[in-house]
Amino acid sequence: MSVVRGAVVYYSRYGNNEKTAEGVAQGLREAGHEVELVNLKANKELAPGYDFLVVGSPTRGGRNSGPVRKFIKKNVGEQWRGKPFAAFGTCMHQTCEKGQPSAAGEIHTEMEARGMEPLADSFDNPVSGMKGPLAAAVAARARSFGREAGEKLRG
Repeated sequence: MSVVRGAVVYYSRYGNNEKTAEGVAQGLREAGHEVELVNLKANKELAPGYDFLVVGSPTRGGRNSGPVRKFIKKNVGEQWRGKPFAAFGTCMHQTCEKGQPSAAGEIHTEMEARGMEPLADSFDNPVSGMKGPLAAAVAARARSFGREAGEKLRG
């Protein structure tokens, strides 16, 4: 595959997952892809015509957020079967380190169950407290994750 068009869909309560989504989108763009950021606070629908989907949520009690669960249920149907995806999220630093359940992992599992093809393992970006900020020196990790997923899209 060469240059493809995709969406980075996310929900963010305190802004940390938004920063992560922006980094993922930047990395995908650096890999040469067209990317639209879709903030679920402002837009709950997904326009047609995307070749890949990246979805992210903050972790709350080991799960992804209600808006992301609703988005997937409503928008990720048969038309996405066989298309590439990636999942990301934020989680408390100690939760990420211990490998406990996270939003990104739940999203990854749900997208695979809907027949989509993973570009990468789920990506957790740690925050240092409930409201953040992103843990020191990890903001660039999201960009790297996006760039690596973008390189896999290129084939």
